[in-house]
This record gives sequence, structure tokens and C-alpha cells, in this order.
Amino acid sequence: MPEGISRHAVEVGVFAGLGNLLIFNHFLPPIADIRQAEPMDRDIEKSERTALIVATGWTILVSAFTGKLETFAIAGLALVGADFAFKHANAVYPSTGTVQAPGGADEQPNLSPLPDYTEGTG
Repeated sequence: MPEGISRHAVEVGVFAGLGNLLIFNHFLPPIADIRQAEPMDRDIEKSERTALIVATGWTILVSAFTGKLETFAIAGLALVGADFAFKHANAVYPSTGTVQAPGGADEQPNLSPLPDYTEGTG
């Protein structure tokens, strides 16, 4: 390792990163199950948010014990990666396997239609 990097801080960072992954696995179902559910499921989103809060607290707590940037960086990267994976899985449409709606951009389920402004007012 380079001279400025503490081996102990890296080991603790890896430990904290694994803890973050376990926290997400505790609060959320497997990603394969999330991808089969309808996109933007509110219950999954709430669980993901709870896991994010708990894992952030865990990262800060463990990083405070070492006081080293390496610990925070490794655990933080694991936290960001896990959060991204679960958020992306919650956005996937099961019928297309992507975040693109089955009917294309014209058929977004959460958007309400705009009023017709083509007719004049007078």
C-alpha cells in the first residue's frame, strides 16, 4: 500500500461496506424480485429510503471511530452502489426489462395528460 494509506482504515472500510450491503439486504427483497414488481413501487421506495438512512448512520458511525478518509470512502462507495442498484431495479418495467415504458415515451403511467391548447379562446 502507498505510504499515506492506513491498512487498518481500509480493512475497517471494507467491513463497513459489507455492513452496508447487509443493511440493504435486511430492509429490501432481492433485486431480482424488485425487478419483477411494477416500477416505482411506493413500499419498495420507503424500504429503500429506510435502508439508506440506516446505512448512512452506520457509515458515519464506523468512520468516526477510525477518523480516516479511506474508511469513509470505501464504505460510502458501497453505500452509493447498493442504493443505485436498488433504485434502478425499482424503476425497471418487467415487460421490457428496462426503464423504458412498454409503449415508449408516450405512455408514462405516472403522468397526467396535458389539456388541449390547440383551440383558440375567441
